[in-house]
Amino acid sequence: MLLPCLLTLAAVLVAPLPVAGGGGGGDKAEEKAEDKPPKKKKTMEELLEAPLPWEVPRAGEVGCTDEEILVLRDLRQRNRVLARRSNALDERQAALQELEKSVAEELARLEALRGEILSLLNGQRSALKQRVAKLARMVDQMKAKDAAELLAGIDDGVALQVLQKIKPKQAGKVLGAMPAEKAQYLADKLAELPKIDKSKLNEGAK
Repeated sequence: MLLPCLLTLAAVLVAPLPVAGGGGGGDKAEEKAEDKPPKKKKTMEELLEAPLPWEVPRAGEVGCTDEEILVLRDLRQRNRVLARRSNALDERQAALQELEKSVAEELARLEALRGEILSLLNGQRSALKQRVAKLARMVDQMKAKDAAELLAGIDDGVALQVLQKIKPKQAGKVLGAMPAEKAQYLADKLAELPKIDKSKLNEGAK
């Protein structure tokens, strides 16, 4: 009598965890239930004499002792708990993978946007550099008064780059033709920049 119980116990121990999700047999079970004739109601005496639900041996428990039945049922309960935990872990893993995918896609989008911005900035720098070079050539050939009016009306940063590129003597003349406050501001900023011969600036301003 012990062999069937041992086989059942072994089956419970080695059985894979059940996978969450319903099967397709619900409708068939309902059809079978409808085919069965209604059960006859038991008398009170029969109900009192009938074994309690937990006393009725289940599949695989016939021939087992009470202690073995308790062990089997405990193992089955633990197996169900492990199955629920396994399903919960699978769901978390799937959610994490989806989150990682979303983060990777967002990082790729931001990296592409960064590349576009850098490309645009490089294009703007190149265009500004060409504009400054063109202005510098013009200012170098202009009269100091006309050049002063031109540079006084443009962005100070661009004006400084132009003054840095033209000949120091011409830059001094242009500054000398500007209003004193504007000329002093640009001269102070130019003094902070490299590659400026201050003596020639002063010479041109005389």
